Amino acid sequence: MMNEMEQKFVEKVDTYYDDMVETLKSMVNIDSGEDNPEGIEQVAHIIGDFLKNIHFQVEYLEYPGICTHVKATRRSANPDAKEVMIIGHMDTVFPKGTAAERPFTIEGEKAYGPGVLDMKSGITIALYALKAMDELDLYHNHVTVMFAGDEEPGHPRTDAKALFKAEAKNKNAVFNMETGADNGSVVVGRKAIFYPIIDVEGIAAHSGKDPQKGASAILELMKKIEDCYAFAAADDDITFNCGIIKGGIVANGIPAHAQMQGDFRWSKVESGPKIIEAMKEICAKKYDPRTTTTYVMDPNRGFTFPLEPDEKVMKLFDVVHAQGEKIGVDIQPIRVGAGADSNATYEAGAPSVCAMGGRGELNHSAQEYLWLYSLTERAKILGLSVMAVK
Repeated sequence: MMNEMEQKFVEKVDTYYDDMVETLKSMVNIDSGEDNPEGIEQVAHIIGDFLKNIHFQVEYLEYPGICTHVKATRRSANPDAKEVMIIGHMDTVFPKGTAAERPFTIEGEKAYGPGVLDMKSGITIALYALKAMDELDLYHNHVTVMFAGDEEPGHPRTDAKALFKAEAKNKNAVFNMETGADNGSVVVGRKAIFYPIIDVEGIAAHSGKDPQKGASAILELMKKIEDCYAFAAADDDITFNCGIIKGGIVANGIPAHAQMQGDFRWSKVESGPKIIEAMKEICAKKYDPRTTTTYVMDPNRGFTFPLEPDEKVMKLFDVVHAQGEKIGVDIQPIRVGAGADSNATYEAGAPSVCAMGGRGELNHSAQEYLWLYSLTERAKILGLSVMAVK
C-alpha cells in the first residue's frame, strides 16, 4: 500500500507522459554515437538544462573531440538523508546520419529510433522521476546523477570508470538506467569483460619460392586463439570469443603480422586474475620460436569487475521489488552476460541495481523498440525506490 505522498507522486508522474515522449524524441533525433561528439554534447546539455531547472547543481565534464559527461547533485535538508546515485549513458552504437534515416517514430504502443531503448528512455525516466520529486518536495535523500558519453565502446579514452567508482564510494544505493527487459525484470548480476588484443610478429617470405625462410604470424596466432578457447572451455565461469582477426597482405606471402581482438567474460570476482594469468602463459608460449607475441589487456576498455547479486545488492533489489508491487508490477531479478557502468559502482562497494530503464528489446539494432507505457511505469518505480532507500 502507498502512503498519501507516494500516491501523489504516482499521480504526478502520470501527468508527464506527453512531455516524456517529447523529451525522448528530442534526444533520439540527435545522433550521439562515438563518431559524433557534438551530438553527445547536445544531449548532455538537454539533460543538464533539465536538471538545473529542478534545483540540481550541474557540471559538464568535457573531453574535446571525444565526448561529454554530465554530473549533477542535489543535497537534501534531511539530517538522516542517505546517499543515492542514478547513472547511465548518453551515447549510442549508431553512426552519424542514423537519426535522419530513421528518426523517432511511434507505431501503436511502441517507439522506435536509434537509442530509443538503449538508453535514452532510461535518461527520460530518470529526469521525470526527479522532476516529480522536486515538485512535491520529496528529496529526503541526497541524489547524485551521472551520465557518461562513451559507455558503448567501454570508455576507452576517458576516465569515466574511475569517476563512477569515485562517486559511488559510500553511496547507499545506485540505480543504473540501462534498458529494462521486455518483461520488466531488473538486473542484479552482470558479467565482467576483458577485450584482449594479441599481436604476433613473424617473418615474411614467399610461400612458394622459400617458405622455410618464413615464420607465419597467422599460424602462431591461430594456435594461441585455440589456447584461449580451451582455457575458457575448462572453466564453467569464463567464456571467450575471438571477434576480429587481421593478418597478411597477399595470399602467396607468409604473413609477418597478425592480430586478434577478443572478448573474455566472467561472473565471479576470482575469475579475473585467472584470466590475466592464463593470457600471460598463452602469449609467452612459442609454437614457432621465431615469432614474437605481445598482448594488451587494457583496464580502461571493458568492464573488468563483475556485478554479483550479493546480500547488499539483493537487499536493494527487495526495495525495488516492493515499489513495483505498490503499482501492481511484479519485478523479477535476472543476471545477464553484458557489462555496464554498474559493474564499476559495485566494485566501489555500492549496492547497485541495473536495468531500471524502459521496457523493450532488440538493443543495438534497427528494430530496437520501447514500450511507451513503461516511461511512466518505470519513473514511478525509480522515484519510489529513491525515496525508499533508508
